[in-house]
Amino acid sequence: MKHLITITILTACTKLCAQFAPAAGIFGSTAIHGDSSCFVGWGISSQLNVGLRQINVADSGWAAVGNENSAVGKSRKNGVVSLGDGGSALVYFNPPILDGPGFDFAVFENAFNDSFLELAHVEISENGVDFYRFPSVSLTQIDSQTASFGSTFPENIHNLAGKYRMPFGTPFDISEIISPDLPLKFHYVKINDVVGSINPLLGTIDSKGNIINDPWPTNFASSGFDLDAIGVINQGIFNGLTSPEKEKMVIYNYQYRELTALQNLENIQIMASNGSIVGEKNNVERGDKIDLSHLLEGIYIIRSQSTFQRISIQ
Repeated sequence: MKHLITITILTACTKLCAQFAPAAGIFGSTAIHGDSSCFVGWGISSQLNVGLRQINVADSGWAAVGNENSAVGKSRKNGVVSLGDGGSALVYFNPPILDGPGFDFAVFENAFNDSFLELAHVEISENGVDFYRFPSVSLTQIDSQTASFGSTFPENIHNLAGKYRMPFGTPFDISEIISPDLPLKFHYVKINDVVGSINPLLGTIDSKGNIINDPWPTNFASSGFDLDAIGVINQGIFNGLTSPEKEKMVIYNYQYRELTALQNLENIQIMASNGSIVGEKNNVERGDKIDLSHLLEGIYIIRSQSTFQRISIQ
């Protein structure tokens, strides 16, 4: 009988004390430093749907830190973009992300310590229409609201972006998504801010139906999840970009290492294959030249608004 009681107690404790990977630097942590050589690519463009600073205060205004460029490129290079309550960012990848050995990509937030954590759900898609969400779990108590600068602990969080402080990324393994329709490659990652209120009329739930408690309200410019970057670990093959390359925006002159615009273009960006922005120019008119003589050999992506073109500098 003693053995039965002991087993019962141990089983109960295992359920109650269940924890996930701890903070960066602690044994068992899954945090990945932004400078890790495991990253072979980064997001190359993004679209934002920024939320209110406080979702239940209509005149609180919108989150106002960062822009679309802040979510692309390498971690700690282009600043961060704040998503606001319930806001989202859709980040595009080419080459796509694949489900390979171990973790496949990591999401970076700008938490300044191990316990001030602002969280977000993560979804992936091949086509930007059909999305698959990682099964999230939050074991944080919901007896009392986590204050605006209150503590949330990594040990209570699984499959929610923002689990780790800067400069560490939260990694995701695509194999954790169970779906018979799951594609083989993913060009899009969507980051959805968690509204941390424990009010069931306002808050966000995890995959188990638990309400997620994180710092709230955050009625200031940097409200919500602060997306820094998304780094790719398992990468596929470049597919010519979603914008057909036959719709060329520029011609590249190999002899003079310069671009010639084939049409009027706005907000030209030149990105290296790792997603970093290496050149920018506004309001380029048809026939204008853009000097690329300062760039090293390699593959570059020319972006104007939502249109892309790949060039190779040799």
